[in-house]
Amino acid sequence: MENRINQVMELADGRKYVVIKQAIYKGNNYFVSMRLTDDEEDVTDEIIVFQEVEHEGQKSVQKVKDPNLFSLVCKYVGVLEEQE
Repeated sequence: MENRINQVMELADGRKYVVIKQAIYKGNNYFVSMRLTDDEEDVTDEIIVFQEVEHEGQKSVQKVKDPNLFSLVCKYVGVLEEQE
């Protein structure tokens, strides 16, 4: 697994995200990321979790849409605190 923390990922739609945490969970690689502003000078409050996928030998990412998996990964890497 390549360390991508602090690296910027640009998606096909042109949005850019900086990876703040990275984790492996159940054999899958996840990137907890924050969206960069258009001028790339700051981050927004938008946190996205991406899962690395491989298709026909090419690695890419897809947004984690399952809210339970999103919360689990964020808690696992320490981005979200456990709710009591």
